[in-house]
This record gives sequence, C-alpha cells and structure tokens, in this order.
Amino acid sequence: MSAIISPTYLVLLVLFPLILAPALLFRSTQSIALKLAPWAALPVLLQVLFVAPTVSLHLPWLLLGSELGIGDPTSRLFLLFTALLWWLAGMYARVYLAQQPRRVSFYLYFLLAMSGNLGLILAQDVGSFYVFFALMSFAAYGLVVHERSQQAIYAGRVYIILAVIGELALFAAMVMAVSATNAMGFEAVRTGLAQAESRDLIILLALIGFGIKAGVIGLHVWLPLAHPVAPTPASAVLSGAMIKAGLLGWLRLLPLGETALLQWGEVFMILGLVAAFYGVIVGLTQRDPKTLLAYSSISQMGIMTMAIGLGLTAPNAYPMILIVITLYALHHGLNKGALFLGVGVIAACHGVQRRWVWLGLWLPALALAGAPLSSGMLVKLMLKAQTVNAPEHWISLLPILLSVSALATTLLVGRFLFLLSKPKTSTNMQGSALGLIVPWAMLVVSAQVLPWWFAPPSSITWQLTNIISSLWPVLLGLALIVASLVWMRRRQRQAGMSSPQGYENSDFTPHIPPGDLLIPLSHIFIFVYNFTRRFSVYLFPRWRDTCLAAFKRLWSGITAWRAPEQIETRLAHWHNGLLLFVLLGLLLAWWSWNA
Repeated sequence: MSAIISPTYLVLLVLFPLILAPALLFRSTQSIALKLAPWAALPVLLQVLFVAPTVSLHLPWLLLGSELGIGDPTSRLFLLFTALLWWLAGMYARVYLAQQPRRVSFYLYFLLAMSGNLGLILAQDVGSFYVFFALMSFAAYGLVVHERSQQAIYAGRVYIILAVIGELALFAAMVMAVSATNAMGFEAVRTGLAQAESRDLIILLALIGFGIKAGVIGLHVWLPLAHPVAPTPASAVLSGAMIKAGLLGWLRLLPLGETALLQWGEVFMILGLVAAFYGVIVGLTQRDPKTLLAYSSISQMGIMTMAIGLGLTAPNAYPMILIVITLYALHHGLNKGALFLGVGVIAACHGVQRRWVWLGLWLPALALAGAPLSSGMLVKLMLKAQTVNAPEHWISLLPILLSVSALATTLLVGRFLFLLSKPKTSTNMQGSALGLIVPWAMLVVSAQVLPWWFAPPSSITWQLTNIISSLWPVLLGLALIVASLVWMRRRQRQAGMSSPQGYENSDFTPHIPPGDLLIPLSHIFIFVYNFTRRFSVYLFPRWRDTCLAAFKRLWSGITAWRAPEQIETRLAHWHNGLLLFVLLGLLLAWWSWNA
C-alpha cells in the first residue's frame, strides 16, 4: 500500500527529533520529552514504508536554495534502515539507561544526532547536506563522552579533532564544487564536477572529509576509541547508521556514473582493500567485544569504499554498482547494529537466557561473514558479479580478495563470539533483560529479511557454484577457529590454567591497543612537542647568548671598520683636500680635450 503524503509533513517528521530536543531542557516538558524520545524515529520509519517513491520540497529562501525529499531508491533505503536503527536503539536505550542520572543528557545528544542523520539523507543540495552533516557530527561528541570517564574524554578529544578537520575539508570541497559548477543541487554538481578544473582537489577533500566518518584507513583511529566508551545504543547507531553518512556523501558528491576516473578509482579501491584486511588483523588482537566490532566496521566499510572505487572506474556499470552499495549499507548497518545491541543484551542475561541470546548472535555474525542463505551472501555475490567491470588487472584479483575477506571476517566474528562466551555480567546494567531483548530481536530479524526484500529479483542465481563460493570461506574460518581454540586450551594447560577461572582470564593472543596508528603517532607528536618546547625555552636562549657573545668578541677585534673614519679624518686637512681638487680638475680637462 502506498500513500502520498505532503512533502512538508515528511520534513516535519524528520525535524521532530530536533524540535523535541529543547523540551528536555525544561522541567515542565522534560518528563513527556523523555517518554517521546525513544519513539522519535518511528514516524519517519512508518512514512518511508508507505510514502510514494518520489517526494520533494523546494525551499528557495533557505541556505541559497534548499531541496529536501526522497528523490531516488538510494535515499529511500538509507532512510529506511537509518530510521529503523535509530528507533530500535532508542527503545533499547529506554531500558538500558532507565536509572542513569545522565539519561537526559544522553537523549539530548541522541535526538540532535538523529535529526542530523535523517536530515542529511533527505538533503538533495550541498548546503542543507552540510548543515545536517555538521549537526550529526558535533552532536555525536556528546554520545562519545557520555560516561565522563578518562577513556571517554580521551576518545571524545580524538573524535572532535578529527570531526573538525573533516568539517573544514568538507566545507572547502563543497564551496569549491558549487563555485566550479555554479549549482547547489547534487545532480547538477556531479555532472559539472566531472569536467571541472578543480575536480581532483575537490575529490581529495571529499575523500578526507567523508573518509573520517567512513573510517578510511589512516583516518579511522577515532572508531575503536569511541565505540567501547559510548553507551551500547549509541555505539549501535554510530557504527550502523552515522558511519554510513560518509558513504552517502561520496555517492552524492563524487562524479560517479559521469566519467571514468581510473586513478581516483584505484585510490579508493586500494584504500578500501587495505582497510578491509587491516581492520581484521588488528581486530583479532582485541579483548573487548565492542572494540572488536569497531575494527569490524572499519573492515566492512573498506569493502564499500572499494565498491566506490569500482564505480569511479566503470561509469557505465554504475547504476548496478549503486544498488549493490546501497544494499551492502543496509545489510551492514542492521547486522552491525544487532551485534552491538547484543553485547548489552548478553551482559544483562544469565543462565539459559544468556545461552539463547549468544546463539541468536550467530545470525548477524554469520551474515557479516557471508554465510549461505544470509544477507551477507546476497550482497557479496552481487558485488563479485560487478568485479568484471573493474580495470583489467583487477578483474581476476578482486573476486579472490573478496573471498579472502569473507574468510577474515569469519575469523573476526568468531573471535567476537568467543569473547562473549565468557560468563561476564555487567555490574552497572540497569533494567529488565526482556526490555533489551525485544528491540534487539526485532533488529536481528530485520537484518536477515530486508536485504532480500529490496534486492532486485535477478540479482542472484541459486547455482551450486554460488553456494560453494559463499560456503568455503565460512567453513575454513570455522575450522581455523576450532584449531586456535584447541591450541589455546593446550597452552593454558601447559601454563597450569586448567581451572575455569584461569581459562576465563587468560588470553594468549597478542594485543594492539585501540587506536593502533594513533599510538605511535602520539608518541612522535609528544616527542616533537617536548623537543620544540625544550629548544624554545632552554636551548635557544642559551645558544642565542653564546652566539651574541662570540659575535661581540669578533667585532671588537676587527679594525677594518675604522678605515672610513681614518680616511675622513685625513681628507679633513686643507692641503690634502686642495691636492685632491687639483688632480680632479686636471683629469676632467684631459678627458674633455681627448673627447
């Protein structure tokens, strides 16, 4: 059933969280605002399910001309899974934060970030997209530092520094894009940008600005720091929805489908593939489930970054590549959100209930790995089918790398399930476990159904080769996991840790601190800062005084500077001056006679 609604009404629904947020600041409206906050995204979800395929609203008086609406299937699917994830995370937070004193602060930033996230999906022009993107980015800082712990403050500091850098890069990119194309709408900007002289600089700035949010390798360091310290519902929307804003920004701004950009395409492909494997390698060393999931998001976003590069190199195939990217974002957003919410659910459960929840986490975990009959198999096979459009030297390599990445993801989610199998219960968990299980279970089911529901009918053929290509990475990964557990149990026995307590508290895997590249970079920065400070405060004044003293001694020993004074003194005598005057006159007379 499809019902045509007013475009203004749809925009008001998206802005409802932004309107509701100030009500939390006043005692007279705070209680009703707290009751409505978990439901703020539900009206958008209901309307996007029943709205007409295309609806738009032009506001020529706003931000040099703004256009909001659902203009294409990409906007609709992004708005669908984003609203669904925000709604279920809000319902989850209602129980998760029921007794916490800072829940008003949490919902304030939660609503602001939600409004920005939903608004940027509706934005069809550069100006409104940037405003909503900035609102989401800066409001997310409040979610990261919610706990006010030392780790949270540090993670928030790293996040806000990168967020400001990203906003500056995006502002410069969008201003240059509008100036180069003389347009504000994304469609006109993409078309004009394909032939703009400043195209390469704009793409570079967009890669940095949106790449910080999308977790591009080298710009990803905030993710593994922010996810462990943020409340679980905030982590779910950070990784499931907000991180996709960078992906959507690339889809909106880059000249995808307009012209072939082979060099930039290969840059995106290489960065994406490096992130896909780097996230797994570092993630396998983590001992906190939420940190591990953060590295998993870096890895999965790397696959989507690679798909962006594929679209830049093959403009003719971009319409189908766009469908694959959108479905991949839908698949990853819902499954990753279910895994994050599952961390909080399993911490609140005991006994048989805990074991059932742990088994339920296998569904989104195997889906991320691309197991047969899962949404992961669907999107990975669709992506493999598009690798034939890659440059010639990539055609045979990309399918192999995608299969190996599925194997690596299996190892990573296996490590995640192993960490959650240890019988630990959160000491600060509040509320009923059932209130957490219901939204989590709804998200698990949605993650398995919706990608299949919106996939094109002819997107996948049920051939044995397709089943086998999605099955062997998972089976091999599970075999390696079992082998590693046997090896770990043997090491524990050799170390005298045969008791259950010793088994629980021991872990022989190497450990890379969260933030990985930030650790050596911070050491280098601290060294440079300390050296500069020591040089400017202590060494430079000492060297300056020594050099000045040596120069004074040298100057005092030089007599050549007195020569002009001695010459002037000699010329001051009248007979010397007269003789010089006569000689000068004779010289002038001789010159004039010869001339």
